[in-house]
Amino acid sequence: MSPVLPRSVGIVSGGELYTVQPGDTLLGVAARFDVDPASLAARNHLTDLDQITVGQSLRIDAPLAPAPVLPADGPLARIQFWPWPPVQGQTLVVWLQARAPVTTTLRLADHAYPAVVEGRHGWALIPIAPLAAPEPTPLTLTVGATSMVVAVPVQAGIFERNAIPASVSDPILSQANQVNAEAARLAALFAVDRPSGWTPRSRFSSPLAGDYPRTSPFGSRRTYGSGTAVSTHSGEDFSAPAGTPVLAPAAGLVVLAESLFVRGNAVLIDHGHGVFTGYWHLSALNVKVGDRVAPGQVLGQVGSTGLSTGAHLHWEMRVNGAAVDPMQWLAP
Repeated sequence: MSPVLPRSVGIVSGGELYTVQPGDTLLGVAARFDVDPASLAARNHLTDLDQITVGQSLRIDAPLAPAPVLPADGPLARIQFWPWPPVQGQTLVVWLQARAPVTTTLRLADHAYPAVVEGRHGWALIPIAPLAAPEPTPLTLTVGATSMVVAVPVQAGIFERNAIPASVSDPILSQANQVNAEAARLAALFAVDRPSGWTPRSRFSSPLAGDYPRTSPFGSRRTYGSGTAVSTHSGEDFSAPAGTPVLAPAAGLVVLAESLFVRGNAVLIDHGHGVFTGYWHLSALNVKVGDRVAPGQVLGQVGSTGLSTGAHLHWEMRVNGAAVDPMQWLAP
């Protein structure tokens, strides 16, 4: 799908990108994000507090997480979180430093997530679902024989709402067996955890060369036809002409490259450590399963195959099986 929609807040490495709306002032934006107006002006190289204009992008630095108080004789020497507080749809990174090598596990609410540990240092990627309740959520860290709980204050995101007409969705979504089989096949691929590659210091380049509008954003709340059930858009859509090259944003292994019922011509890349990116609705495929791709390598071409109403790229990111916003990891 690719309806043109405004978007006021995006996620960038280290914070957020806010698009100035009619009636905004710098003081008002600073108050909304709970940041110092002078710091906000300096971050965006503004010399006049009345200088902002409608459509201008402002970078909002993410606040640092408060450091948990750790016992001096406990197994952990340091814990660090980014971003803080996390917003629905973001990936929460947990950095750990132990006093000695030790087994570490993490659990957010009812879901367990693996920690990558090398010696005394480790990290974990925890996806915050786009429909997660915006409230303090317990994160349990078990380090050796010691457990501790940190309340993660999940924040509500700002998401568009879209009603997809039945004339578009019904021809495909009415075929439940094919839809469910495709979802199950992808879920099995997303469950693979290849122990190399991606780290929290990794970043993506753009999957398209050039400035193409972001149309249907990640996390958009959607209903289909006359149904009332609300789902979320699992990726970021870019409107681009058919045939536009689609590029690998980071190194990885191609684990799927074929035509699917819902997603059309599709490519899926395994970047390692449970991180995947998908590219749907392509008009052509330029890679095959088993290929190892480098950043900037052509994966395919923009198209409108599968459940789509016009040429666009759907770019999707999965972390430990859950859909998250890929724009959080886009290099500035």
